[in-house]
Amino acid sequence: AMHDKKRDLQNTQLRGLSNLIQEMNSDDPVVQQKAVLKTEKRLQLMEEDQEVDECRTTLNKTVISPPQAPMKAFLASVEKDAKERAKRRRENKVLADALKEEGNKAFVKGDYETAVLRYTEGLQKLKDMKVLYTNRAQVSEPGVCPWGFLREQLPLNL
Repeated sequence: AMHDKKRDLQNTQLRGLSNLIQEMNSDDPVVQQKAVLKTEKRLQLMEEDQEVDECRTTLNKTVISPPQAPMKAFLASVEKDAKERAKRRRENKVLADALKEEGNKAFVKGDYETAVLRYTEGLQKLKDMKVLYTNRAQVSEPGVCPWGFLREQLPLNL
């Protein structure tokens, strides 16, 4: 009976260790951290037990730290991507504004074909710049200029 109790205790301890190992390998950083804390607490208790027993055996206290959470690297890459996109957007906005101004100058001179081309080029740089759609539509409007027929040839959205 004593032998069975000892075996049951060992099995319980093994299950506990197995669970700790699984938790330390978890994808969830919170679960990992809790497992590390539990493990460090267990190691400290083992050391205290040894001191009480006046055992000369030393305990190898390896500090257990989970691998750096991949979430940090992921968030860093998302932030970098967002900054790069914002930079490209600012550059494209400057180009689209310049193309809009060129289109406006061409329109004033009566060079409607160039005006439509510049507005279209501006939209290729910045697809959500509404004023370019409006200006291009006005230049392409039948009766406003001789290039009104272009309306049917231009895509509504790029």
